Amino acid sequence: MLKYSQYKYVRIDLDTFKKKAKDILSQFNSVNSVEEQINLIKDIEKIIGEWSTYASIASLEYSRDTFSEKNKQENEFYDNIDPDLKEISIQYADAILKSPFRQNLEAKYGKHIFNLKEVEKKTFDIKIKDLLRKESDLCNKYSELIASAKINFDGETFNLTGLGLFHTDPNREIRKKSYKARFKFFEQNSNKLDNLYDDLVKVRTKIAHELGYENYIELGYNKLRRTDYNAQNVANYRKQIVDCVVPISTKLHNQRKKILNLDNLYFYDSINFKEGDPKPKGTLQHLVLEAQKMYKELSPETGDFFDMMVNEELMDLENRKGKRGGGFCTAFPKYERPYIFANFNGTDHDVTVLTHEAGHAFQVFSSRMQPLQEYHWPTLEACEIHSMSMEFITWPWMDKFFKEETDRFKYLHMAKSLSFLPYGACVDHFQHWVYENYNASSKERKEQWLKLEKIYLPDRDYDDLNYPKLGGIWQGQLHIYQMPFYYIDYTLAQTCAFQFWMKFNRDKKIAWEEYYRLCKKGGSLPFTKLLEVANLKSPFEDGTLKEVVGEISDWLDGIDPNTLN
Repeated sequence: MLKYSQYKYVRIDLDTFKKKAKDILSQFNSVNSVEEQINLIKDIEKIIGEWSTYASIASLEYSRDTFSEKNKQENEFYDNIDPDLKEISIQYADAILKSPFRQNLEAKYGKHIFNLKEVEKKTFDIKIKDLLRKESDLCNKYSELIASAKINFDGETFNLTGLGLFHTDPNREIRKKSYKARFKFFEQNSNKLDNLYDDLVKVRTKIAHELGYENYIELGYNKLRRTDYNAQNVANYRKQIVDCVVPISTKLHNQRKKILNLDNLYFYDSINFKEGDPKPKGTLQHLVLEAQKMYKELSPETGDFFDMMVNEELMDLENRKGKRGGGFCTAFPKYERPYIFANFNGTDHDVTVLTHEAGHAFQVFSSRMQPLQEYHWPTLEACEIHSMSMEFITWPWMDKFFKEETDRFKYLHMAKSLSFLPYGACVDHFQHWVYENYNASSKERKEQWLKLEKIYLPDRDYDDLNYPKLGGIWQGQLHIYQMPFYYIDYTLAQTCAFQFWMKFNRDKKIAWEEYYRLCKKGGSLPFTKLLEVANLKSPFEDGTLKEVVGEISDWLDGIDPNTLN
């Protein structure tokens, strides 16, 4: 049993790798049987898995310490040669698509791999390699800028994650003061953030034009491997959020006014109860120990999985200086192991981020036996089903973390999850507008954000906080800079996670079987087909969202939040 610290890490020798790949691919369509092609697929999958493992380690180590020059250099090395991997991957795609044994390969691997390879071919050409490197460099600059935050607050220095603890303080003045400190950092770096995003939009648009697209939108969808829906489907889904969810969000907003006994709620009133939002009880180590007990009780599969995560040191949960913000899950194909990265800060988010990322990690571990790299992870909106559903699946054990505040946590979790849908749709709509209007100025982008806020987030009031009032608040949303169009995925998955919450309320045994079956399928099917595996209704179908949020709204209506104070 290897621990993460014992994993071997090397820089790939690019020339050697290219030669191995070229040798394999040169044989691919000259062999005489499907069995020989399958063996060659295994060979190239193995070397791609090694590349992916070392690149993941380099990226993770950089995220763990962005101040380390060595980590930065290793991460940049893999970022810089990533276009070379894309070039090889395209050659691999071309070989598979031209296979004379395609029917046999479809019988073994399914048709989805061919759909993925068709889409992949539309996302790359050797002439964009330098542009891809420039895009990667700009994304890293954003990470470094956000991670560099050293914010003085009440005599101490915090990064953005550490400062977040004060955003939910029961004292209104402390909350406002902490947000002022946060936005001061963004104001001081406003020009850098404007220029970074402007450069990213321009380089992505140039890539799209080089590949023959009108703008970056269709290319962005293809890069996310969305083979079974398009921007029109998403636009219709966003409209349903405006029609069905925004009114409920407004109702919850007004309810919160009464609970907090405030005439008006400002953006910095980001709590739900007068004495503050529920906080997990105990140290980081205690929370992990309780999570270990929880997963043993949930199922044999999750018990063994989480024991492995703890025993093999496959988690980094501590918030510290120089560490990249946020949380994510990565994986190392060579070792068949996932890894959870987070930044605990003493808020209820510590528990939701742990269960969320554990959902990702459990899925990729469950699907590790899928025969192709592309099948280890599904597309991102499907990935988020596993994570967001895990947040709700673990509800029966929340008393381990929140003790007497458990009911308050559940109410808060559900209310926040529902209210998130309009925000997620707003981010998505904004990005579509940006890439349709790629020549817009920074000022015009901020004005457009404020227009969309009025549609999706009509109750927001920033009081006298100047930076967000001028439309800059989106610049703290990492996805907008680094992962275009990867945000509506969370809302699509949330609609599915609500369905799993409903299922677990009705029959835990059947619900777990459906969830585990979905995890094991990995990415072997597109999003809408994976929904069928778990008997979930598609969010794109008219009426699904209305039905699901209706049941959630009824549950919320059945609770008197005043009794939770």
